[in-house]
Amino acid sequence: MKTTLQPIEHLGRFERLQLVEDLWDEFSAESTPETRAEVLDELVRRANWRDSHPPAGKTLAQIAETLGVHL
Repeated sequence: MKTTLQPIEHLGRFERLQLVEDLWDEFSAESTPETRAEVLDELVRRANWRDSHPPAGKTLAQIAETLGVHL
């Protein structure tokens, strides 16, 4: 088992699953938007690129098809 997982390797399958569910619930409860300047700057940069290259974008369906994923 990976070193980072050693502290929980003694847990059973269902206990680890419960841990994941608890963590996921905690993350979803923290639904505050990202406010770090570098992240916001990157979002603005990407939005500007999208606006200046409209035909270059792809829909979610096109991306999923390329990846072989069914939505």
